[in-house]
Amino acid sequence: ISKAVARLRRSNVSAVRERYAISAANIRENENVQVTYSYDSGVQAFVRFSGARIPLFRFDGASPHQPTRDTSGRLPVMSGEDHWRLMYPSVAASGHVLKSTSPYSFERAFVARMGTGHTGIFERTGGMTSNGKDEIEELFGPSVPQMVKNEEIMETLKREAGQTLEKRIHAEVANILRKGG
Repeated sequence: ISKAVARLRRSNVSAVRERYAISAANIRENENVQVTYSYDSGVQAFVRFSGARIPLFRFDGASPHQPTRDTSGRLPVMSGEDHWRLMYPSVAASGHVLKSTSPYSFERAFVARMGTGHTGIFERTGGMTSNGKDEIEELFGPSVPQMVKNEEIMETLKREAGQTLEKRIHAEVANILRKGG
């Protein structure tokens, strides 16, 4: 069973990447896999995936790749209370989650780098923060558990783990018979 679990842990990334447009590194960075075994009524292994939603910027097809301004013209923007200034607008951001879709351009979204160094795709909500700035929120894709929960991916993982378990059982039985018992 432990070999089947190890196979499942290795193959979940490739199974997710068949459907979703995301790199293996971004999957591994955002996944947490826990395995527990039960011996109550036979040996059983329980595999649990957990993790937070992944920023849309980490999926393939997110653009621009860094904060970018449209320098074709400046627009008046309110900065603080009753203070206007001319600024270059950000280039509209685009992104997608599934490989089967093309990137979608978000009209009010832009790529920004926060003070912490985190880069993401953000969208203005239309509200204001307590210090008078535009309220923004980050756009996210699904989490690793949500992606693994897809029926096609679950079937692929079940099939591969089952095949590995069957192969290992046959190999262990052959070893026992070869040794005489």
